[in-house]
Amino acid sequence: MNFIEELYYGNINPNEKKPNRNTQLSKAMELFSKNENELVVKLSKDDKKLFNDMVNASDEISACTSVENFKIGFILGVRMMVDCFKDDAQSPLRDL
Repeated sequence: MNFIEELYYGNINPNEKKPNRNTQLSKAMELFSKNENELVVKLSKDDKKLFNDMVNASDEISACTSVENFKIGFILGVRMMVDCFKDDAQSPLRDL
C-alpha cells in the first residue's frame, strides 16, 4: 500500500504521537490536569456540570481546529508538490 492508502485505512494516525515529558505541551497538560482536579473538588454539583460542559466545548473546538489545520497543511503540501512539477520555461533551473 502507498502512503495515501495507509492514511485512508487508518494505519497512519498522526494523533497517536505522545509528547515527551519535558516538552511545553506535556508541562501544560500536567498543569491543566492538576488544576482541574483541585478545582473539581471545590465546586458544587451544578458548578461541576457547568465546568465539565465548558471543558467539553473547549475540547470540541480544539478537535475542529485540529482537523481544519490538518486539511490546510495537506492542501499546502499538495500545492507545493504541484508547483515543483510545473514546467516553467523561464526558470534558470529548467534543465535540472
